[in-house]
Order: sequence, then structure tokens, then C-alpha cells
Amino acid sequence: MSSSSTVSTQSRRSFFKMTAAGAAIAIPGFALMNGTEIAFAESKPSLNDSDVAVLQFLAAAELVESDLWEQYCELATNNPGYRNALQRIDESLPDYICGVLEDERSHATFINAFLVAAGKTPINLDPFRTLPSVPVEGAKNIGRLTNLKNLTVDTSYYQRYRQAGNPDFGDAFAQIANIVNQPAVPTSDSLGGDELRSIAQTAAFHFAAIEQGGSSLYNSFMTKVTNLDVVAILASIGPVEVYHFAVFQTALERIRKLEGHDGPSFPDIRENPNRGDIMPEPCTFLDKSLPVCSVIRPRNTNTAGAVAAATGLVNSGLFLGQSQAFFDAVVPLAEAADAALRS
Repeated sequence: MSSSSTVSTQSRRSFFKMTAAGAAIAIPGFALMNGTEIAFAESKPSLNDSDVAVLQFLAAAELVESDLWEQYCELATNNPGYRNALQRIDESLPDYICGVLEDERSHATFINAFLVAAGKTPINLDPFRTLPSVPVEGAKNIGRLTNLKNLTVDTSYYQRYRQAGNPDFGDAFAQIANIVNQPAVPTSDSLGGDELRSIAQTAAFHFAAIEQGGSSLYNSFMTKVTNLDVVAILASIGPVEVYHFAVFQTALERIRKLEGHDGPSFPDIRENPNRGDIMPEPCTFLDKSLPVCSVIRPRNTNTAGAVAAATGLVNSGLFLGQSQAFFDAVVPLAEAADAALRS
């Protein structure tokens, strides 16, 4: 955290600074009302502070997701070596990546538009797009929110969904691959062979890691919001995150053995006895006295909420190089979302 309260206050102002007019222009079908609000059918939504806190954090999360998926899509489309390495895992991976980008952008745009329609402040992360793009073919030379060059990827989700344990009850799961401080995108046009394969396989594990986190995050907020439209937003967007996770987890079934190079060692998942077991194994849910049930897990605030999600992203290296102002702005959002209560 910053030692200066002035820096913290200024960063939060820039974080929330987004005019209603700007939001309206970007969202077809919404019209300005009295120059400051966006019309929402016949009456604007009535949101309490908890509803707003949850939506503002989710808007920020979706903007972060959009930023990383944009980088992946650019390179999966326009960098031939990276595209080929991804297609060696699954020939449709480039299409999946760009499809997810479109989805996440729509989530961010919709949530911000809904906030404006309710007379609340939307989220704008543009002041923090300061990280450089990778200097390779296919990458746009624009500022980024996220860093995909030094990722530590938690791959324990692979075992978690194939076992009966649940992190909400203290269960832990082994890593299927130890990916520490590794690039998930090419960092030089000179890379090829096993180096590029390693980068693509790191990315494949990261794809699923991001989307399983989103699946749990939306689930964690379901019991915290009050407005029925907000409930509908969570119940309708959350399953799309689950859909994304399922697609990328299926792609992992084609990961090949790779070792003896400078990158991480990858197992040959094609020979894994659990290969194909992509349906969530029934696990402990709500109370140990109840039968096991196939569910998204975790869902508790301490394991899947906003602070847990943000902490996981920070620890993964996704924001390596970001300014202190960025963290000063994001942390209060996460804390407010986790503190939300249904009324």
C-alpha cells in the first residue's frame, strides 16, 4: 500500500473517473437522460451499496480479463509460431481465445452500462494501461493492464475437479505442472521449437486457471446481492465463465510431455489415467453431514471472493510492473465487494 494518502485518493478518483456520456456512447441502445444518466426501460434499477460494490469489482475484474485475453487473441491470430504451437494442443484454441475475449468485453461493457443506468459510478481502468506489449510479431504496441511474461500458474484446479475434496473445507490439491515465473506469450521472434511449445502449454494452463477463478468468483457473490436484476446478472454471466473453463480444461487433455529444457516440465496428460474425467467430481458441499454433490468449488468468500481472487492474480505475476496507484485503487474495491451483505 502507498505511504501517501494523497496518492491513494487520487488513484481512486482516476479509477472511477468515467463520464456517463462516455459510457452511453459506447453502449448502443442506451440514451442519455438529463445529460447525466442513462435510461433503463421505464425506471432505473434500485441498488443498495452491496449490490454496487459487487458490480464495481466485477466490472474491474472483467476489464482485467479483457486485457489479458486481448493480448492472447492478438498473438494467437497474428503470430504464426505461437498460433501453430497452440494448435498443436488443440486446433481450435486460437478461435476459443478470441471468442472468450469477445465474451469478457461484453461482460465489462454490460456491467458498466448497468451501473450507469442505475445512476452509479462505472469503472474505468484506462489510467493504468501502462505496461508494455511484448515486442513480437502480431502484438499491438499499446499500453496493457496485465503482464503475461512472468507467470506462476496454479494448476491445482486440474486435480481439484477430479477429486472429492473442496477448498472450502480446507482440502488442498497437488500441482499437475509446476509453472513458476514463465512466459505465456512469446517474448522474442527468435523463439521456436520446445521453447515456443513450453510457452503455449504454459498459456493453456493459464487459460483454464483464469476461467475457473471467474467461475468461483461469481458464485461467491450470489448470496451477497439483493436486487433481483443483479442476481440475474451473476446467475447469467457466471455460467459463461464455467463454460469457458470447461472448454479450456478439455483442451488440456492434449498436453504433451515436455522436459529437458529451460522451461517447466509438463506431463503427458494424454497418458493420464484420469484423462477424460472433465466432469466435476462430487465433493463435500455446505456441510460434511450432507451427501457429496457435483458443484463449482470453492465458493466461500475467504477462498473464492474478491480479495482471494485479486491476491491470486497478484501472486501469479499478472500485475508485475503495475503502479502502486493501481493496487491502491483495486484493494478497496475488493474489500468492499467481500463485505457486501444481502438485505
